[in-house]
Amino acid sequence: MTVLVTGATGHSGRHVVAGLKAAGVATRVLVRDPAKAPEGVDVVQGDITDPASAAKGGDAVYLLWPFFTGEGIKAAVEPFKGKRIVYLSAMSAEAGGVWGDVEAAVEEVTDDWTFLRVTGLATNALGWAEQARTGVVRGPYGQAKRSLVHERDVADMAVKALTEDGHAKQRYLVTGPESLAQADQARLVGEALGKPVRWEEQPRDEAKRQLASSMGEEFAESALNHWASLVEEPEPVSADVARVTGHVARPFAEWAREHFS
Repeated sequence: MTVLVTGATGHSGRHVVAGLKAAGVATRVLVRDPAKAPEGVDVVQGDITDPASAAKGGDAVYLLWPFFTGEGIKAAVEPFKGKRIVYLSAMSAEAGGVWGDVEAAVEEVTDDWTFLRVTGLATNALGWAEQARTGVVRGPYGQAKRSLVHERDVADMAVKALTEDGHAKQRYLVTGPESLAQADQARLVGEALGKPVRWEEQPRDEAKRQLASSMGEEFAESALNHWASLVEEPEPVSADVARVTGHVARPFAEWAREHFS
């Protein structure tokens, strides 16, 4: 079989490529800049909004949709009609939004789909890197408890779903092994850095202005509402990573050591 990986230079995609290559699976990547493409794969220059050339001859697709709206998704997935599609989704897809829109579009073109619904990627904490090195991370809802997942666990799930049977029409909840407050995540980043790092609470209005500048106001408001809810109701912890991959999910402390030590 041949598997097409979109987002192949990103946090999870590069590990998907590595996992497929290790399994001896022919791998094709769709990238905007071929110079950044992984080695040892078939490279197609292009964009996920127009993947027709990359889709030809492929059997399965790892789908990453990097936008904050679902505009254009139906046309984007049409070239994948009838193929196996593993989509990096989000837990909130159940409520709709961009992730729900993408899932619906995928279901229209194939019955062989798998949705990896992550609570959140640990790599989001890389956004704190500059602040963490000063000893203070400033953000909203420091007591929001999140079960962030290591990108390598996401990739392990994806490789299984792309190369094995038995995963069609499965909506997996992909989480880390524990639910940690954001303030505790910052502390663990500090331990990886070898210095104390504390959390400083940021007013919601200020945080919304910052987020809206890159995400748009509607998405920013939705994200803040979600984080606020996690103060009292932590994100769930799922056993799906262990059930599908055969190994327990990697803890946030391990992720922090890998990225900040």
